[in-house]
Amino acid sequence: MNPRHSSLGDPFLWLAIMLIGGMLCWLSFARYNGFNAGMYDLGNMAQAIWSGTRGEPLLYSRPEGIRASRLAGHVEIGYFLFAPLYALWPDPRLLLAIQAALFALGALPVYRIAWRRIDMQYGGERAVPYAARLLALIYLLYPTAQTGVLFDFHADTVAAPLLLFALDALDVRSWRWFAFWTALALSMKFYVAALVVGVGVVMFLWEGQRRAGVATALAGGIYGLLAFFVVRPLFTPPSSGGVAVISSGYLAYYFGALDEIIATFPDRLLNAVVVFGPALLVAWRGWRWLLPGLPLAAAMLASTGPGGAFDYRYHHYALVVPFIAMGIIDGAARMQRGIPVVRSGATRRRGRSWRGDLGFTVAVTAIFSALLVNTPLNPLFWLGGPGYGFDRSIYGITPRDVRLAAFLATRAPPGAPVAASTFIATHLVNRETVYLVRYPFEARAERLPDLLPQVQYALPDALFDWYLQLDDGYGGGVDYDQDAIAILLRDPSFALVDMDDGVLLFERDADPERILVNRLSLIPDNGAPARQQFGPFDLVDARVEVIGDRRLRATFVWRVREALPPGTRYIPVSRLDGVAGARFVHLPGYALKPAWEWQTGDVVEETFDVIVPPDALPGQYAWRVGWYDARHPDAALTDERSRMAGTGEYVVTLVEVTP
Repeated sequence: MNPRHSSLGDPFLWLAIMLIGGMLCWLSFARYNGFNAGMYDLGNMAQAIWSGTRGEPLLYSRPEGIRASRLAGHVEIGYFLFAPLYALWPDPRLLLAIQAALFALGALPVYRIAWRRIDMQYGGERAVPYAARLLALIYLLYPTAQTGVLFDFHADTVAAPLLLFALDALDVRSWRWFAFWTALALSMKFYVAALVVGVGVVMFLWEGQRRAGVATALAGGIYGLLAFFVVRPLFTPPSSGGVAVISSGYLAYYFGALDEIIATFPDRLLNAVVVFGPALLVAWRGWRWLLPGLPLAAAMLASTGPGGAFDYRYHHYALVVPFIAMGIIDGAARMQRGIPVVRSGATRRRGRSWRGDLGFTVAVTAIFSALLVNTPLNPLFWLGGPGYGFDRSIYGITPRDVRLAAFLATRAPPGAPVAASTFIATHLVNRETVYLVRYPFEARAERLPDLLPQVQYALPDALFDWYLQLDDGYGGGVDYDQDAIAILLRDPSFALVDMDDGVLLFERDADPERILVNRLSLIPDNGAPARQQFGPFDLVDARVEVIGDRRLRATFVWRVREALPPGTRYIPVSRLDGVAGARFVHLPGYALKPAWEWQTGDVVEETFDVIVPPDALPGQYAWRVGWYDARHPDAALTDERSRMAGTGEYVVTLVEVTP
């Protein structure tokens, strides 16, 4: 066996790669299939790569109403490499599979470097791959590596294993392969250049490769400068200004709110512990190899970018992991060299045991991973609490998700310019124009009116069922798209033409025969008695009539007996009992004039058309109506958990569904 190369036939290594890689791929797919992967960022990346299959410069839809290039931002030239594969399977899940596979295969160079630098030095060419196996496990289990893979699709996460392959080539002085892997890593994101410069410095100062180190640092530095100051401006719209404006805008976007750093300093410190803590027992001895990753880690920990980008669960820290692995390898190798080995007699040990410390590091890494990453290794994954495991907002795939996928596949026109709810949009990316009806950074759908002139179809979600558990409540919620739906209902150019379980399809200049009516009016109180009471709302009258093939028109009259308590939000939702997908949000009282804006004494008549799902079997079904608390995180499920206290569903009438 060539002493420069370890055997990769170790069953332990491949089993670990398949188990961890397979698990991360499965979870990534589940998140996508459960409509929990948003347009930011998986959808944007997939749309850009789809654009690349057409020979375009990685274009994607921006909230400003333009198509922008990924080359104008992070200069992700490497995305062109995915375009041929995406042309064969144009599905965002391809990117998730590639990302998980590349990450898992990154264990190969870690294994090889650890074997050469530690195991072979300890036991010769016939050494047991003790360190190699443990380092592969540390890499595969490292918390910030796994969270990077599970957080959509990003060039940082893809570049991390490429850097490891470059470091493996460096370790055996295979300069052509070193240049190849380094070039691939650089192509993924322009700031990988800073890491490559750091590698060059380590090569120059401590690896005995002065000429190669200088060449590496220069190559990284020159590429980074060209990418940032030349390539980015070339693909940035002229309206964005010159190089100085573009560069200052980029820095302001990610580092422009410095006052936040002091306010969140304890959180940032805890995140630094998560990023580096599991490895420090051994890695501090190999501090030289930690240096290339420190500037990026420091930048992320100091970032004031949107969404709390300093959080360890973001993808940015994936690029630090290769250097953490190298720090552990170098640290363990230094510990080993401090222990004299006497093969013919007893072994005298001094100081700490590198073997014991590596084993302890594996244990600490596994504990951090089990406590902080939402995988089956985490006990909370199996307890099913909010935000964990098969919760519907993480990896759970509900019957509604299956229906939604079928709806998009059969009734969302392919290729047409659309605006869609954020998790729906991720499934509609293979087209030139995909806007969001509401962007994650918006308090309301403020940009939608300016974007609609470019759009042919809009797909908001009236039963938005994603939520994010927060310290002060939750994000998302059933009324997340409510403002966007109101805008669409009032826009004379658009009309509601189709629906399924709360997902709405609006079309520009629709055929009048397809238009679904939605109107609301205040009418005089005729003194009629209430048929049913729902808290402060009296149901005065209700009727449902068949107006066409699987088309129904419902009319409800409500009397507001008393005002709602301040801050409360209730919405009426009807359903056909026993028909999957036949839940109908009362759009007039949800969007045109929300029920929480009704005044005491008002008599409100709402009329709205609905479509019975095409898979409903012929028969007679009860039409039930109930009121639900929009502030409840489970409101989108429209069951007893979020139903207005003290009320139940009321059977309005029986509806005949014909073939």
